[in-house]
Amino acid sequence: MTKRILKIGALVLALCLLAGIGWFANGLLGNPVSRWLARHSAEAYLAEVYPGTDYVIESVRYSFKSGDYNVQVVSPSSMDTRFTLSLSMTGRLWWDSYQTSVTGRWNTWDRLETEYRALADRVFEDPGFPYDSNIAYGSLWMDQEYGEPAPPGLLLSDLELDKQYDMQQLGAECGRLCLYVRQEEVTAEAAAEILLDVRRRFDEAGVSFYCIDFVLNGPRNPDGSIPRDDRQVETRYFLYDDIVEDGLVERVEQAAKEAEAYHAARDAEK
Repeated sequence: MTKRILKIGALVLALCLLAGIGWFANGLLGNPVSRWLARHSAEAYLAEVYPGTDYVIESVRYSFKSGDYNVQVVSPSSMDTRFTLSLSMTGRLWWDSYQTSVTGRWNTWDRLETEYRALADRVFEDPGFPYDSNIAYGSLWMDQEYGEPAPPGLLLSDLELDKQYDMQQLGAECGRLCLYVRQEEVTAEAAAEILLDVRRRFDEAGVSFYCIDFVLNGPRNPDGSIPRDDRQVETRYFLYDDIVEDGLVERVEQAAKEAEAYHAARDAEK
């Protein structure tokens, strides 16, 4: 009798362990039934809401963070038409990102942003780029950012789906570079020389920009840490058209004062 009870207890324990493992695996990886329900519901939703389109399901992925399934939808005939449907494990639709991703033009912006960043990387990542920099990239300033005034140029709402843009013109209208450099000499004169050289390198590469956020710091400590008295010359949104030799040092000095005042005001708000 005791042996029988022990066997039953062991069986119950094994079943509980298997159930626990199954529950854990389902929460981490999802399950085939829920994946099928998500795909089936997504197909029915696409047929009902987007009839007559060539939209196809590219993938169905389980999100262990939310416990939902994300269905990626694309259009073979449109490079900017891709969006996500989020569905529960029972196939219930939670949200559709079409209005944000497609009609909201975020996909179009992302395509152009990626293309412009790659153009800027050609300059910054060139083996001949002579500056010690751990932050160097280009981006497109499409709309208001963090309360800062946007430059005159193309706004996010003006973008056209699938349009091939002239990246030289687009960069000149709203291309924004960000470059941090560390070297021994940290002066307005040194910053001016670097800005002139950066403009020359971008001109030679055929990559235009509207402005640059540039920060010049002193070198790191021998152990790689940042010195407490880190020296700095900073310019915020320094215009491409202002990077000319005549009077450049004075413009850099003024820009550095404005950047210092900006950060002091922000610190005072905290």
